[in-house]
Amino acid sequence: MPTIEDLLKSDLPMRVRSNHALEHATLHVLQEKGIKSPLGGLSDGGGFWIYGDVKTDTLYEACQEGLTRLINGENNLAVHPNCGTNIAVRGLAAGGLAWIGMLGTGGKLTKKIRRFPIAALMGIIGYQIARPYGPTLQKKITTNADVHGIVITEVIQYIVVDRIVHRVSTRLES
Repeated sequence: MPTIEDLLKSDLPMRVRSNHALEHATLHVLQEKGIKSPLGGLSDGGGFWIYGDVKTDTLYEACQEGLTRLINGENNLAVHPNCGTNIAVRGLAAGGLAWIGMLGTGGKLTKKIRRFPIAALMGIIGYQIARPYGPTLQKKITTNADVHGIVITEVIQYIVVDRIVHRVSTRLES
């Protein structure tokens, strides 16, 4: 069983980041093609999953186009506005500042009720302040727009609890 140190030394983190970039590029291409249904994705070292109502051949074509465009330098496709990184960063900032706003209230309900508007305001401020940091984190940490050597090996559709899910498998060629 590999240790966390072994995984961090391997190319797995970089492959996850590259697949994450390809997932985002694919979602951008699908949006450009007019796909309106809600879509989501989740990346890993072997590719990514796309959740939502999209035809397999349409998804495959979008994956290929996204890969080509990333290889040709359209690095902006690696960052997506609906990425979970954005949600996590903004949520942590909002929650952290709201928590700070509640410090010192102890166990007294009346203190907590009086402080709630301040905590809510601080949460809103945190949410807004963090807005630019999600895309920055995507660009520098959670995605890697350099997808040279990645090959899309297959796109398979599954039906899970009456929902369409696709697995996009990738491999790295030398």
